Amino acid sequence: RRSSDLVRPAPRAAAPQTGSCVPDANSGYRPCDLQAAYELTSLAASRHGRLVAVIDAYDDPNAEADLGVYRATYGLPACTTADKCFRKVNQAGQHGHYPTPDAGWAQETSLDLDMVSAICPNCHILLVEANSSGFGDLFAALHEAVVLKAKVISDSWGTGEFDGETSFDPTLDAP
Repeated sequence: RRSSDLVRPAPRAAAPQTGSCVPDANSGYRPCDLQAAYELTSLAASRHGRLVAVIDAYDDPNAEADLGVYRATYGLPACTTADKCFRKVNQAGQHGHYPTPDAGWAQETSLDLDMVSAICPNCHILLVEANSSGFGDLFAALHEAVVLKAKVISDSWGTGEFDGETSFDPTLDAP
């Protein structure tokens, strides 16, 4: 038999989105998989430039380059400083004067940026880097994201539960 005569399974239904959704056993979760899992296909198809902020500690000096690799790999549109889709600031809202780099946090930051891209490939992304992983610095970065008009904020950092933690609720309750 020729390989063209073999019966091939039908491809999975692709979620409407930018980028390819052809099944590939080696690719892991792709943007279309994540959009479908969370029922966010209409967000992915949206052409609105919604601003999503990612709050992480320390500097990820390769954030924009890593984001470019992820987006190119999955056929998503470029999101760069040059096209004003990507913006990186410190916790005071300034370009430059970034915190000390940290490889562990940089990996987390790149993952967070990739997931924002996967879920909302047409969103603009604001990366706000806190000076440290202390609550004061992380909350300052979060506040700066609100000041810079982020509509959605991703802050994938946490700690164990402790007495008095609800005192932080007003800080985390941004409109």
